[in-house]
Amino acid sequence: MFRSITRARLVPRTFIRFNTTKPLFPQIYPINKDKITEEDVDKWISALKHLKNGKKIHETEEEIYLGQMTQPEQFITKKFEPSLQQIEETLEYKNKQIPLKSDPTVDNFINLIMRHGRKARAQKIVSRAFYIVQLKLRKDPIEVLKETLNKLGPLVTTKSMSTGVAKRRIVPIPLNERQRNRFAIKWILEASKNRKSNDFAVRLAEEIINAYEGKSSGYDKKAQMHKQATQQRAYINL
Repeated sequence: MFRSITRARLVPRTFIRFNTTKPLFPQIYPINKDKITEEDVDKWISALKHLKNGKKIHETEEEIYLGQMTQPEQFITKKFEPSLQQIEETLEYKNKQIPLKSDPTVDNFINLIMRHGRKARAQKIVSRAFYIVQLKLRKDPIEVLKETLNKLGPLVTTKSMSTGVAKRRIVPIPLNERQRNRFAIKWILEASKNRKSNDFAVRLAEEIINAYEGKSSGYDKKAQMHKQATQQRAYINL
């Protein structure tokens, strides 16, 4: 008893030095520590008993660690203050809408490529094609696709309708956005079959870029469709 009292008097209570900005437990038991001995367990049990008995001054490493766990307020009272750069980034995205989980145009594109219900394979082809488009044009491939379909898609088509007599009538019919995209995608897929690469994703990417630049053969089909509708404009139903 005399030895313990003398030792406690000789050693100051501030002899334990820790970096308070880092977790305390890794400082007590570092990664390179081989194992926890029975003596270590006894220290933890002794620290628990002292804290239960109402000990206010924490002297050992274990007592300091357990004391911090019983008073977590000192670690959670710190308030977050954003920097000027973070505030500017927040204002930049303030008026932007949250993007959809999946884009309807891309989903329609994938469904038209899909064969025999193998949707995962179609998604993989489109993803690889978009990656090539991104590398070639340095633009968002989805925006490139939408702009391409908007330029390539026809506005009107013609339909044969019965007149009640032997002769039928060719009538121009306007197309909605989905119908226009369907024609454009169909022409892109047809043109991609004539390219030289063995990989369909590469052929598809090349044709998307070609159509984006206005060089696809689909523009000739669009002009022919518009020409035919113009010739039959007298039969437009108003």
